[in-house]
Amino acid sequence: MDDCLKFIPQSNLNHQLKATVYSQTGKKVGEVELPASLFDATINESLVHSALVRQHANARLSSAHTLRRGEVKRSTVKIMRQKGSGKARKGDRGSPILRGGGIAWGPRNTKNYTREMPKKQRRLALASMLTAKARDSKIIALESFELEKPQTKEFQKLAAGLPECKKLLVVHLRNEALEKSARNLKFVKPLLVNLLNPHDLTTYDQVIFEKAALEEAEKIFQITPSKRKAEAEKVEPKKDKVNCDAREGALGHAPKKTPAKVEKETGDENAGVV
Repeated sequence: MDDCLKFIPQSNLNHQLKATVYSQTGKKVGEVELPASLFDATINESLVHSALVRQHANARLSSAHTLRRGEVKRSTVKIMRQKGSGKARKGDRGSPILRGGGIAWGPRNTKNYTREMPKKQRRLALASMLTAKARDSKIIALESFELEKPQTKEFQKLAAGLPECKKLLVVHLRNEALEKSARNLKFVKPLLVNLLNPHDLTTYDQVIFEKAALEEAEKIFQITPSKRKAEAEKVEPKKDKVNCDAREGALGHAPKKTPAKVEKETGDENAGVV
């Protein structure tokens, strides 16, 4: 299994749909129910892997670049005559087989590493990762964080009362005081709820959500059924042709004859006519 999937618990199947709520001072004040659509989903490891690979590939830059034989600044005069020297034939000094010449199959900065992934699959992967965190009791909630001026000391008081962790991801809903108070700490990363992504969920051990951010996350990452599926359920099933013919025969109506049957019957009647 890939290293990025080690965080997914395989044996702990106790669904924990509630998260502990902490106050601004780091004290427990109660519990909040987590949305089942995000925190009680079926864990799909293949989708999680695809989402991580896509995010890392899209962040990759094509910095490596080599020059080809037509791009190096070398003389274009043929080094030696074609025949008669007894040596291998050579062209100009920009040839890839000569020192200082171009590179035949080197990397270029025009290479595109981006990958595509359907929106529904991306959201299912995110729900799988949040479910894994919730089952491992790594999701907590913050009641509120309000300050007149951002202060790192105030957030340190909050962090001191939280469960011990190496790295903390703070998901908020446009809370400037919370963001500026937390961003100076090395082990903490403040993140807007709409920017929630697979890479940060694998990097940070504990995830703390603002109460307002939990409600917003359910709205943003909600998985809606496809229009085709909804339209297919509305369409009435087609009538069975055999049952229709049997019903018409029972009512005294002759079933409709196909052109093939009509042709066969007329052929049998005209068989004895000379």
